[in-house]
Amino acid sequence: MHMVYNNWYNYYNNIISILKDNLYIKATVQNGKLHFPIKAVGTRYKKFFEQLPDDSKLEIFIGVSGDKGSNPQLARIHAMIREIAQEIGYTFAEAKIQVKRASGLCFVKNKQEYCKSFGDCDKDELNLAIQACIEIGDFNGMQLR
Repeated sequence: MHMVYNNWYNYYNNIISILKDNLYIKATVQNGKLHFPIKAVGTRYKKFFEQLPDDSKLEIFIGVSGDKGSNPQLARIHAMIREIAQEIGYTFAEAKIQVKRASGLCFVKNKQEYCKSFGDCDKDELNLAIQACIEIGDFNGMQLR
């Protein structure tokens, strides 16, 4: 049991070292300025930029969320993923990542893959995930419509 924890711990530390030069935050815009829902997030944002050396080159991506996805959409996606996993012999996590990839919710940067959480998706992104499930099902002879 200790070996499993040790491997997970090493994996976690590896992820942290990869992400130390990245900043992921959620904020809203109020009166043309960033508003952080939690003061600690705003502090992390400020400290991130303070620790960077002058003339650091940044890659900035800002995504504006549309209408939030619904709980029925999330429930449908998870039910479809469970069915796909059971039918083709994947674990739930393996099937879930395939659906995210097929629906365009993942990207690769510096040989590391990042995928958006379904809970953070807007209704259009969740519709793409539902469509991806249907197409994966069709490809494998399943009826998920």
